[in-house]
Amino acid sequence: MPSRNFSQNYFELFDLPVQFAVDTAVLGRRYRQLQQELHPDRYAAAAAHEQRMAVQYSAFVNEAYATLRTPLKRALYLLELSGMTQQEVSRQQLDGGFLIEQMELREKLETLHDLVDPDTVLDHLVTEISGDIGTHQAEFAAAFEQSELQAAASACVKMQYLEKLLLEAEQIESELMER
Repeated sequence: MPSRNFSQNYFELFDLPVQFAVDTAVLGRRYRQLQQELHPDRYAAAAAHEQRMAVQYSAFVNEAYATLRTPLKRALYLLELSGMTQQEVSRQQLDGGFLIEQMELREKLETLHDLVDPDTVLDHLVTEISGDIGTHQAEFAAAFEQSELQAAASACVKMQYLEKLLLEAEQIESELMER
């Protein structure tokens, strides 16, 4: 059985450097390797305690993988590793310009149903939101690399706003497809 070190951080578990940029090919390869090592069939004849530990470690690996493969979750996890709580992250002050942009994007989403060609407008909005997410991911990476945790946390909160907006856009897209 692989060493079951639940005190490892997720980056250590996958043999990755502790940074925002992640080699997803390495992450995926290591994940498959760990899952193969933890497959329940390998522990069918093992003691109940060993079977239970394999299941717990498999859950730990799954949680780590889900966190590292998703940029927003990875950013939040990096801030957590740096000692910043979720509450400290969410209390970040955002500039007024960003908040106004969010209100405008939300308004555009809310009025999509009234448009003659909502699909084209929605495509443009999704592209704009995705681009903004990419911008704030780069902002996060640069700030985190410089150990500017407040700036990194601020970029992370912006990513959260935009991810929520993107989910809403995808929901509207589903509704439009059902028409």
